[in-house]
Amino acid sequence: MIIVYISLALFIGSIIYLAFFAFKTFKDSKPTIENMTQTVTRIQAKTDQIKSETDQLAMTQQGITEDVEYKKEAVQYTVEAAKEIPEPFKNIWFSIKGDKWKLRNRSDA
Repeated sequence: MIIVYISLALFIGSIIYLAFFAFKTFKDSKPTIENMTQTVTRIQAKTDQIKSETDQLAMTQQGITEDVEYKKEAVQYTVEAAKEIPEPFKNIWFSIKGDKWKLRNRSDA
């Protein structure tokens, strides 16, 4: 019977020992867990900031692309208009000068 009481005492002692060290381990790891939580919070904040900046950069890039396309179209329109100007001016010049012979020869060609 004494062996049963000793076994029971050892079992209860081991449970108390386990509870004590579990509590001590939890208490010692709590600052580390809080530090990790703060680190995760800072990383999340930086990630959100980078995402916001990425979105803003994409909008700026789209605006620049649209502006470049608009200016490209304006320049192309101007170039096309400039290409068409010489012939009417030549016709006006020849008609003012009275050189209808050259004008007729240009029309025949």
